[in-house]
Amino acid sequence: MQNFDNKQKLEPFTLIFSHQKFFQNIPDLIPREICPCFSLEGSEIKLISGPAHAGKTTFMSQVASSLVGVKIYIDFENNQMQELGSGYLQAIEETAAEIRKKETEGGEGQIFYFFDEIQNLQGWESWVDRLHRQGAEIYLTSSRSKLINEFSSRFPGRCKILKFFPFSFKEYLLIKGNEIEEPGFLTTSSDELLCMFLQYFENGGFPDVIKNNDISLSRKYFEEGLEKGDAYGYDIQKLKKLTIFLISNMASEYSLETLKKVSGIENDELIDNYLNYLEDIFVLYRVPKLNSLQESGKEKDIPCKIYAGDTGFFKAVYPGYPDSLGLRFENLVFLELLRREKQVFYFQNKRECDFVIKERDSQKVSAAIQISVCFGNPVVREREILGLMEALDEYDLEQGLVLTMDDEETIQVNGKNGKKIIMVKPVWKWMLE
Repeated sequence: MQNFDNKQKLEPFTLIFSHQKFFQNIPDLIPREICPCFSLEGSEIKLISGPAHAGKTTFMSQVASSLVGVKIYIDFENNQMQELGSGYLQAIEETAAEIRKKETEGGEGQIFYFFDEIQNLQGWESWVDRLHRQGAEIYLTSSRSKLINEFSSRFPGRCKILKFFPFSFKEYLLIKGNEIEEPGFLTTSSDELLCMFLQYFENGGFPDVIKNNDISLSRKYFEEGLEKGDAYGYDIQKLKKLTIFLISNMASEYSLETLKKVSGIENDELIDNYLNYLEDIFVLYRVPKLNSLQESGKEKDIPCKIYAGDTGFFKAVYPGYPDSLGLRFENLVFLELLRREKQVFYFQNKRECDFVIKERDSQKVSAAIQISVCFGNPVVREREILGLMEALDEYDLEQGLVLTMDDEETIQVNGKNGKKIIMVKPVWKWMLE
């Protein structure tokens, strides 16, 4: 590399090599659980999509450590790389070729590219397409959810998508040094596990928040996401007001008129644009009401509930707000369902069921789940069972689930179509299944 005869050519190579040094020395690699439906096998282009700071780069480094060949890592979120622009993409390929020539026999080794935040590279699709057709294996990350559909459309039949999230409770236990040797077998007592679950529940699943026990990092991540909205012409103060209101009312339906009032955003279309942006950066999720899908001809008319992208956002973003433990509890279960690749809806008729579930790529409801932190209260118990039973009868399900803080039992209830079984179990046990 010493033979380059001008500083302008040397600079991109120096930057590229600095990226390799960082990628090869990422500390504290915690094995991540990934959905069984996603396989790292195969030569397809792989996209890892999820919120910033959830550990996507660390996961790529973990993958790279098991591969044999030339590994090139580039962070397109890096300001210096963005300044270089697409004109220096050739330097990346030349670097890969030079390393392959030096490190592999006959210069024929496999090249693996790992590109962080690929959406920051204008025209990335054509370049990635060419590299892949030339035989390279490619791993991409993005902190923008809208890239998922674009990616699938651009590379039909040649891509795999892994939806990535902050740590699950299982992963939280691993990072805290607790081994789960096999399903149903734990080396830690139930009391200790419950205590650790409550800490996880309070602080959320962002890796550095857990490692440093620093909830202020969640606030930092929240602010970072909103500030990037400035590049898209969003009023940051209005965006912030809207987001804080929604997070403080997580697991609740919202009215457009209320959102306009609290945020100062003028009309329905603008509100929808702001909500789309918050979903795009994984700060919020919208969950539709299932039994209204057939009743409305327009998707925007379907009632929705809002959930936060991490339970730690609640305390970090609005520490002075009166806590609603039940709604945060519901939010936690929602995120776990997403990790398990479920399609999530809620049901509401005469009564409400918190979640009705469809399996991946299915149109049939497969499960109904009710969330309750006070299931021991007779009034609450009756309300939760009646809401769950209404969903079980609606979708002809034989069994329902109630997730609680610490209650555990099996209940038989007579429904319209015969007896139903309701399993009641602590949420932390369910999250370890």
